[in-house]
Amino acid sequence: MEDIFKISLITFIISTLIQESHTPLSWYGSLIDRLPWYISKPLGSCYKCFTGEVFLWYFIFTKPFDFFELLFFVCAGIFTAMIYHKIYCYLNEYNTD
Repeated sequence: MEDIFKISLITFIISTLIQESHTPLSWYGSLIDRLPWYISKPLGSCYKCFTGEVFLWYFIFTKPFDFFELLFFVCAGIFTAMIYHKIYCYLNEYNTD
């Protein structure tokens, strides 16, 4: 369960850095924006797709395969990233910069 919180936070932050302008990873965002949507989304232009992709491969490489555990792991990761997104939007709304 601890893996879910850690990995989803890392993937959300990386995806945010890819999507925002003037960040260390914005060059990568402009690079993958030229790709078709079905390729660019799992590579970082959509935080939910990117999180799901990372969770899928993390599960396949580190855990014994069980379909329902895989489904739960990926869904819990995406759900946690969605919570982080809501918190980010709430904090960004009150940003004074």
